Amino acid sequence: MLEKLLAYLSGTHQQIAPVDARLWRQTLETTPLLAALGANEQTDLKTLTEQFLAEKRFFGGDDLEPNLEMAIRIAALACLPVLHLGYHWLSELHDLVIYPDAFLVHREERDEFGVVHEHYEPLSGEAWEHGTLVLSWPDVLEAGARCDGRNVVIHEIAHILDDRNGAFNGFPPLHKGMDPVQWTADFSDAFDSLNQQLTQGHRPLIDPYGATSPAEFFAVTSEYHFERPDLLQEAFPRVAMQLERFYGSWERV
Repeated sequence: MLEKLLAYLSGTHQQIAPVDARLWRQTLETTPLLAALGANEQTDLKTLTEQFLAEKRFFGGDDLEPNLEMAIRIAALACLPVLHLGYHWLSELHDLVIYPDAFLVHREERDEFGVVHEHYEPLSGEAWEHGTLVLSWPDVLEAGARCDGRNVVIHEIAHILDDRNGAFNGFPPLHKGMDPVQWTADFSDAFDSLNQQLTQGHRPLIDPYGATSPAEFFAVTSEYHFERPDLLQEAFPRVAMQLERFYGSWERV
């Protein structure tokens, strides 16, 4: 068992190994978002999860030691956005670093006078260049458990998908038949509307963090697409339609 665990976490599998049935059942039972999928979707997700575990490497930050249970939960949530896109959409993701709590990231910002200010920002997740995903384990535990539109794993995977066009800009590679001009118009209008709501002091239906940038808007609306499609439909119906075309739709029980 120890050798199997080490192989999973180091990404050194030569062959894809089946996920332990008990651990898979436990993952579904503790993640209502995944438990709500139809039987066929759960089977497909399990297959993707097994491939993810065989190929990706898991590391711990701040002395955290990732275990197999943690890896399966993260892998399943990470594969949900590509359930219909295809596993190859995650080909640029190689390593995952898991922290026991929010982690600090060094930031530098230049003000209007050209002065650079440095600070540390606590984060629950971040997608880095060169295929590294960093996550806070407590936030992973909440992801998919409350289905409230907040899911750090889906959020960061959305950034990974977005970057397949070469930049974090809210414009992932679109499928054949999808109109890039219409995508841009629908997302730009919704992004501007969200910012206007905040400027006017209104409380938006989705996480205000989406107003930070087009990239964050895509990531936040992706969270709502999977967790609270009803709220996304009410807030920005054209964005909801675009994301359904992009991610696909499936049976929920």
